[in-house]
Amino acid sequence: MIAKKFYKHYPIKGYALYWILIVYLVVGWFYPVIGFLALICMIAPVAFSVTRGRWWCGNACPRGSLYDRALSKYSPHRPIPRFVRTFAFRLFMVLFIFTMFGVQMYFAWGDWNAMGRVFWTIILITTIVGVILSFIYAPRTWCSFCPMGTLSSWVSPKKAPLPAGFTNIHVADTCRMKCKSCARVCPMQIAPYDSRGAEEGYLHPDCIKCGRCVKACPTQIMELRHAKNMDK
Repeated sequence: MIAKKFYKHYPIKGYALYWILIVYLVVGWFYPVIGFLALICMIAPVAFSVTRGRWWCGNACPRGSLYDRALSKYSPHRPIPRFVRTFAFRLFMVLFIFTMFGVQMYFAWGDWNAMGRVFWTIILITTIVGVILSFIYAPRTWCSFCPMGTLSSWVSPKKAPLPAGFTNIHVADTCRMKCKSCARVCPMQIAPYDSRGAEEGYLHPDCIKCGRCVKACPTQIMELRHAKNMDK
């Protein structure tokens, strides 16, 4: 008997930002110095996470957009392997990627095109890995251990008081967890319903604030709101 698939693709309105990634990779092939633009997607996720959690990953990351809006339609949506979420594996990936980056940058130092190529190559290789994993497991498998995503999760607020403007999922205490629709559509395969009735909301560090769980809730007892509105 074939097991029923739990996770599924759930489209929401928004811009297809993955075209930015495609243009970057194409143009960067001919003009390597363009590679330096990768700094935006290396610094911004962590910077935003200090006050907003992994908001960038779910709303502004071009590669995340590729996973959610294009590859999600064809992915088998299998469970993301547990070991890739472990602290040890994620720490290894952070050290591995940054070590490889540092070594390559050392040899390229002083040549702007060569240095730009280092950034471009890392984006290309990690994108290829992410695409392959999307067709083996789930669209956001790479995001579960992406070095920048990992750093973002480490600096994300994890307890009250939360920074003003912190975007968070809130689940009413009337949730009975029977449908688990929020978990079914979550790109990160986490369970927002675990925070039902919690005053501070869902503080899982890997929540990317995409809002799919809110849209998919059949009883509309979930909402995505800012910390400053928690008293409402």
